[in-house]
Amino acid sequence: MLNLDTLLLVQVCVTLLTTALLVVAACYTESPPEQRWWAGGNVLACVGLALSNATALPLLLHGVLGYGVVALGLALVLRGLRVHTAADLSWTAVAAIVGVALLVPAWFTLGAPSLRARLCFSGLYFGLLNWLCAAVVARQGVWRVGIVSLGGFVLLGLALVLRGVHMLLHGDPADRGGALVMGLSTLAIPLAQICIAFGLIQMVMWRYAERLRRLSTLDPLTGALNRAGLELQGKRVALRALRAARPLAVIMIDADYFKRINDTHGHPVGDAVLRHLALLLRLELRPQDLLARFGGEEFVLVLDGVDLATALGIAERVRARIAGEVVEDAGVAVRYTASLGVVCSDQHSYDLFRLMAAGDAAMYAAKRAGRNQVAAG
Repeated sequence: MLNLDTLLLVQVCVTLLTTALLVVAACYTESPPEQRWWAGGNVLACVGLALSNATALPLLLHGVLGYGVVALGLALVLRGLRVHTAADLSWTAVAAIVGVALLVPAWFTLGAPSLRARLCFSGLYFGLLNWLCAAVVARQGVWRVGIVSLGGFVLLGLALVLRGVHMLLHGDPADRGGALVMGLSTLAIPLAQICIAFGLIQMVMWRYAERLRRLSTLDPLTGALNRAGLELQGKRVALRALRAARPLAVIMIDADYFKRINDTHGHPVGDAVLRHLALLLRLELRPQDLLARFGGEEFVLVLDGVDLATALGIAERVRARIAGEVVEDAGVAVRYTASLGVVCSDQHSYDLFRLMAAGDAAMYAAKRAGRNQVAAG
């Protein structure tokens, strides 16, 4: 039989260590707000557990207030999870969660005293709150990141609900079945707490890693891929088209007289022109296509499954749209044009950089022919 006292000691130690881990992770300047909610929530949950188990304290403290503090801690953890998934949990909802955790135990402590009913309620209620946290983690959809914390919340909720159900059906934690349930749940709780703590930190680390990945592959001004991103994703698109025997088209786009725009109106207006050009090009993208800023005022469209004739039609549509629009920034209205070079894998193979070199040559041919034109390579 599992030694309950030893398991309780393990549970207390693990609770303190995981709480300390979350607090330390939240104690730096750039920590996201959800980490502070998680750390604060775990601290309050620890205080609440200590209160509810300190039977030497007045009944209102350990029989009522302790449950409310635990509920407040879980509500703050839930709020942090909602913030992490770009949502929120209103303070009204937090107050409602805490209010239920105070009123029901207060009734079973003062109105109709019943330790069994109080323990049954706390197990079921706190178990459901943990499952609600699990549901928020599951909705973020990134399973390889959230699976650890998700499993922790599910396991912790299951352990608490089992305790509550046993108290509801049997009511005596001292019988053989009750001792087994208490022992297994007391063993499961620290394991779940470890999963939750490490899982929450893993979720934040993944968010930072994703942000760094985006910074390393995206152009910060236009949101298009940069050279590194184009090299990484462009090879995949080219290989995918080659394997499926689909044509692959590349359109090179360069804003005409862009230096004149910068010199005449200043770099902020030039930046507005680049953002406008990227926006117009993005309108032509399908999910399988790529847009990259290749350098300066030069952009690249990589079109999967598009032949030369179709690509020329797309390029002409883009050219006409650019020439027909006005960019306004800081009270300055600017018109600009672009020269475009179009090539296809039918003539230049599926090597992306060979295609881009041929497209670049076609684009410069368009510039030599008078700019604001489309040329095929």
